[in-house]
Amino acid sequence: MTNFPDGLYPRARFQLRSVNEPGQAEVVEELYADRPEYFSLKVYHGGYFTGMPGRAYDYGSITFVDFLKVHEFTVSEMYLIYPEFGYGFIPRNLRFYFKHPVGDLDTGLFPLRNSEDVTLLTSYIGVNGVREIELYVVTEELNEDTGKDVKSGTWRPHVREDAPVCRRLF
Repeated sequence: MTNFPDGLYPRARFQLRSVNEPGQAEVVEELYADRPEYFSLKVYHGGYFTGMPGRAYDYGSITFVDFLKVHEFTVSEMYLIYPEFGYGFIPRNLRFYFKHPVGDLDTGLFPLRNSEDVTLLTSYIGVNGVREIELYVVTEELNEDTGKDVKSGTWRPHVREDAPVCRRLF
C-alpha cells in the first residue's frame, strides 16, 4: 500500500477533508508532491449563486475531496461523492459547475455534465502547478416564465461553453 502523508489514506477512491483543517495550501502540495496522477476538488455545496456582476456562492459549506485520479475521474463519481457531504439523497435537479483555475465566478464557470467536461476540467491539472479545482454544487429549480432559480431568486448561472477561450487565460 502507498504511504500517504499525515496519515491520510484514500477511502475507496477518494478522501474527504474538512475546510477547518489548518494549512490547506500546504496540504495539497504535500499530498501530490510525488503523485502527478492525483488531484483535489474544493467543493462548495449546500448554497447558491448570487447574481452578476460580482457573483458569489452564498450560504454553502466547503469540503475538500482528495486523491482523485486524473484519468479515472468521471461525473458519475461526483454523484457517488455527493452523499458523503451529509445529504441523504441526490436531488433530480443537482448540477455541478467548475471554475477555471484563473477565472472568476462571473466568467470562469463551466458545467460538469459529461466526459467532454471532465476532459476540460482535468486538462488544467498539473498546468502551472494546479492541483486543486473549485467545484460548485447547486440544485436548480427554474421558474419557466422568468428563468430565475425559484429558491435563490437569481438567474441560472451563465456558464462558458467555449473551452478554447478559457484556455487562453494560462
